[in-house]
Amino acid sequence: MDENLDILLKDRKENFDNIEVDFLRTFNSPSGKKVLKYLISITLGRYLMPNSTNEELHYLEGERFLVSFILNMIKKAKE
Repeated sequence: MDENLDILLKDRKENFDNIEVDFLRTFNSPSGKKVLKYLISITLGRYLMPNSTNEELHYLEGERFLVSFILNMIKKAKE
């Protein structure tokens, strides 16, 4: 099990080293900025009603997490 984990971690480091820059490049173009603005509007800018189900809440929180992750990767690349 540890050997498999080592392989996965090594592969991840080699293939995703400095991935933050790729996020910045992807979302820094005019089209990328438009897509990011849209993603923010449908996730971070969306609110659920008090009678929403747990499933709806968890689904939206998953979407929000992913958009926040993208924003954080872009922020790291700019630092």
